[in-house]
Amino acid sequence: MLNISEQGLAKTAFWTASARGQESAREDRLFDDPWAAPLAGEAGADWLAQRPAGSTLPLVIRTRFFDDFLQRVAAEHRLRQIVLVAAGLDTRAYRLRWPLGTHIFELDQPAVLNYKAQVLEAAGAQPACWRQALAVDLNGAWSEPLLQAGFEPQQPAGWLLEGLLFYLTNAQLSGLLEAVSHLAAPGSWLGCDVVNSAVLTSAYTRPWVEMQAQAGAPWLGTLDDPQGFLGAFGWQVTLSQAGAPDAHYGRWALPVLPVDAPGLPHNWYVTAYKT
Repeated sequence: MLNISEQGLAKTAFWTASARGQESAREDRLFDDPWAAPLAGEAGADWLAQRPAGSTLPLVIRTRFFDDFLQRVAAEHRLRQIVLVAAGLDTRAYRLRWPLGTHIFELDQPAVLNYKAQVLEAAGAQPACWRQALAVDLNGAWSEPLLQAGFEPQQPAGWLLEGLLFYLTNAQLSGLLEAVSHLAAPGSWLGCDVVNSAVLTSAYTRPWVEMQAQAGAPWLGTLDDPQGFLGAFGWQVTLSQAGAPDAHYGRWALPVLPVDAPGLPHNWYVTAYKT
């Protein structure tokens, strides 16, 4: 099992859904997720009420960034397999437009997927693609259920690991990325967000890290050289972060550090192409 309880992992899904629901209620919203607020429920609403104004903007920008990433690689590179690893309460299979024939695999814990299914069914939501939800242990033999569900490892795919890696130990983080890399055919694309070790100690980011720990969902995993690590598995890596030109959306008001500034905290948005 992962080093965070199943309840803790599920809790973070409610938090993220609450941020998406709040954003969807804005007139200048960066995306529209009509199911986010119902999915967030009271747990998500309570968490959101305790957050300072504007503190969830990084979650909002991250959502839009990876929305754009998935839509781009599916359309421009004709990827018809999309794998959402630790999909949580994400509704991209329902709220985004997908090319005809797109097959989305959602991997997560049974409790999360069952809850999401109940809420979406009650709302009458229908996926905009062929969607399969697979209840798996991401620290176990998750690749076999994916293959049995029809994933074709010889064909390129889009992979997304959003809001997950910092909850894993470094060994689990590297092991999961290695497993994905072995399943990803040339021509595949990978998206993920990852923090460097400075995030866990910097005065700038420490309040958020402490909030996570106190709430029972501590940040653990870091990767100080995503380009070097993923490059060893054949990925060509690009780094971005909230506030960068491709992750600004007219909403980021804080200073933006250079994406490769040494010794400073980074919460990177990683996109990578498998050669």
